[in-house]
Amino acid sequence: MFLKFTSRTVGLTATILALVFFTDGCRKTDYDTVIERNKKMAGELRDNKLYNEAVEEYKAILSLEALDDRQRGNINYLIGKIYFEDLKDFEKAAAYYLRARDFDPEGSFMDEASRNLVASLEKLGHYLDAKREMGAVTDIQTQPADKNDVEVARIGGVPVWRSQIEQQLQNLPPDIQKQFMSREAKINFIRQYVGVELLYHAAVREGFDRDPEIIKKKDLILKQLLVEKFVLEKVMPEVKIDTMDVRNFYLAHKDNRYNKAPYDSVKAQVFLDYQSDKANAAYSNYIARLAQMEQVEFLDHNIK
Repeated sequence: MFLKFTSRTVGLTATILALVFFTDGCRKTDYDTVIERNKKMAGELRDNKLYNEAVEEYKAILSLEALDDRQRGNINYLIGKIYFEDLKDFEKAAAYYLRARDFDPEGSFMDEASRNLVASLEKLGHYLDAKREMGAVTDIQTQPADKNDVEVARIGGVPVWRSQIEQQLQNLPPDIQKQFMSREAKINFIRQYVGVELLYHAAVREGFDRDPEIIKKKDLILKQLLVEKFVLEKVMPEVKIDTMDVRNFYLAHKDNRYNKAPYDSVKAQVFLDYQSDKANAAYSNYIARLAQMEQVEFLDHNIK
């Protein structure tokens, strides 16, 4: 249900704020409380899609001379965010993001504000200005790996090093790496790499990195990578291979797994099966220890 806020309400709010902040004996704690209350009201206005009214509410706060630079930076950032994300007024968004940076260049909002500033300038067609601002938000590594490293491309004046390209090539499967052995193939690969970087930077500036679906997938991928590395470095070392035990494993499963085949004819498969069983056992034992340590409970009766 939409809340009813009018320009008269905003005006009265500004008047009340002025009286509160400039009354003799007003304590700083009272001042901060009213600021937060007014920010909350602006947030409610935005939640109800009353974007212009929310901007006016924030501007009422900015009209107070007692605001410090950190607070002014934050309020300007919040106004810029509304103009950028909701009203799509990129000229005003850029102006307020610049003001936010001037008031609080070290503010916690600066990473997002800087990206949105670049995106706003690009949407306005101010490409040279966007290029200048881009230097503050680019994440391309600018340092060579060693003294023999050389530049192979530049993006907005920021170098792309040969070591970066070589690292990317090394991440490819061996068969694919062979396709990039020649000079011409490497040049083509560099162009593909730069193209992907340009798209990535554009996506970040547009805020795609804050998309809930992207964040969810990123968390899942990170979890998988961490678990894989942990299992490899912490669990697998517990797997001990005993040659005599491999033979005993074969004898125990000679009939049901190997159709009574001679040991020498299935030795390689026996070893792989033995190793797999040992790894699964080590994994299960490690999980059991962790579960006991963290007091895990399974509530199967809640499963229908």
